[in-house]
Amino acid sequence: MYIDTHCHLNFPQYDADQAMVIGNAKKAGVKQFINPGVDLYSSKQAIELTQKHPGVIFAAVGIHPYEAQHDPEVSALYKLYNDYENNIVAVGECGLDYHQYKGEAALGKKDKQKQLFAAQLELALKYDLPVIFHCRDGFDDFFDVLDTLPSQPKGVIHCFSGGLQEVRQAQNRGFFVGFDGNITYSKHLQSIIPQIPVSMILLETDAPYLTPAPHRGTRNEPKYIPLIAREIAKLLGISIKKVEEVTTANAHSLFQIS
Repeated sequence: MYIDTHCHLNFPQYDADQAMVIGNAKKAGVKQFINPGVDLYSSKQAIELTQKHPGVIFAAVGIHPYEAQHDPEVSALYKLYNDYENNIVAVGECGLDYHQYKGEAALGKKDKQKQLFAAQLELALKYDLPVIFHCRDGFDDFFDVLDTLPSQPKGVIHCFSGGLQEVRQAQNRGFFVGFDGNITYSKHLQSIIPQIPVSMILLETDAPYLTPAPHRGTRNEPKYIPLIAREIAKLLGISIKKVEEVTTANAHSLFQIS
């Protein structure tokens, strides 16, 4: 079976047919899902989904870096964890996203993101939870924040967009890297994946975003995970069965699910 280790099934794009989307994914062999929050509201929604689909959907609670401008209360994530510990398998998605600041210095805004990221890392370390990292155009600061910690959390760099230098940094920390539908059309990702061991890779869709070819331009769904696995198998020169087996084992190991 496959696991979609990053999808947002609680987002409004699925309000009309959420059950069908989950059913279609299962028919395609995608039997489990990690659903991360991007703010307090969506984190609570993710928990509610796990209660409707126990053993199938698993929640992560987190605050996306774009929320830093609103000064969110990370203490509320602690309360969520304490109230719903059995439903939560990770912290995230959290990290740094400097893409929105292109063309401006934005030092204060970047500092807010770093503070929000560090506060969520403290939560992960306190409860020994893995982290679903979000990093876009900010890898230097991303690793600098991690280096301030007393120890490294376990985790996955979701929707990996770095180069081989960042792959090595992730490997040295024992992180996984997540790949999405954009590997079917990104020349950059297609050039680096052959250098990455499958033992580091997780499959994810980031649904409803990043729909793989040949379905670009439509809403993404977890049922497309096999298309991502097929592309990785082709780039690594291994069987799709091997990709399925190893990435599923990787997900079970990181998130401590079965």
